[in-house]
Amino acid sequence: MRKLTYIFIIAVVLFASCDRLDIPGMFINRSDTEERVADWLAWDNDNPPFVINNVPDNYTFYSCSDSHVNDDNSRLAAYITAERNDSEAVFSILAGDLANERGERPFILTDSALKYNPLIHAENDPCFPIIGNHDVYFDCAQYYKQHFHTSTYTVTVNTVSGAKDLFIFLDSGNGTHGHKQLEWLEEQLSHRDEYRYCFVISHNWLFRTTYNYTTTPAANLPEDEQYAFMDLMSNHAVDMVIMGHFHYRDTKTFGGVKYVMTDNLNEEKERPSYLVVRCADRITYQYRDLDLENL
Repeated sequence: MRKLTYIFIIAVVLFASCDRLDIPGMFINRSDTEERVADWLAWDNDNPPFVINNVPDNYTFYSCSDSHVNDDNSRLAAYITAERNDSEAVFSILAGDLANERGERPFILTDSALKYNPLIHAENDPCFPIIGNHDVYFDCAQYYKQHFHTSTYTVTVNTVSGAKDLFIFLDSGNGTHGHKQLEWLEEQLSHRDEYRYCFVISHNWLFRTTYNYTTTPAANLPEDEQYAFMDLMSNHAVDMVIMGHFHYRDTKTFGGVKYVMTDNLNEEKERPSYLVVRCADRITYQYRDLDLENL
């Protein structure tokens, strides 16, 4: 315990005056989950749902997390380019922590990395983000909303043979999904039997291990909510939950559900990677190293 106290004091001294770590924001919510979710759902209601049609029965999608853009979006751009040049991939995911400092600039650079460039991209595949705890720090949720509109939504993939796959995206930026969002999630899952596969994407990893001992609000969900969430995943036969946050690769299986965490894609990672998931007769996945040679 004393060691953790020392580490925390050092972190405060080193980062309290900088623009990349909002120490007070780890303990005092800069933005309320319930209010954000209400905004996300209002936007969803006013806009057409995300649907991808005429997809091959066997297809691939990419997922990354913790790109933590500050003044360099080259790694994120390389990830997007890799997905859009993969002939079997149909979309990509950003599973939270897009930003790494205060202000709008990280979101502008993230948005820029997602722009279609016909000179280097074979396809204009969509990219679907969610908000993470760093995107809430320094009152930055307003910039996420301005650029990406929603973090509580669904994407439906319709295949050529008539199969449907469901992707559910969640806001866990404050270390909780909140009551309104969990009610909405349960409603979405009540239609689970209409879909071939079901994926849930949320930022905060659920399992406590040696690398995520912290208990600040930026870490794990409250235990009662965590148990309720995992029961919901199991009871509705969710195939995979994709998460990030702790900057490690990890996989767990609990209650028949596969939980998969990606490591960080940002410039501090010596060998950054992303997740490639294949939907076919069964779901398979692999971690793939980002190509750093051509950045």
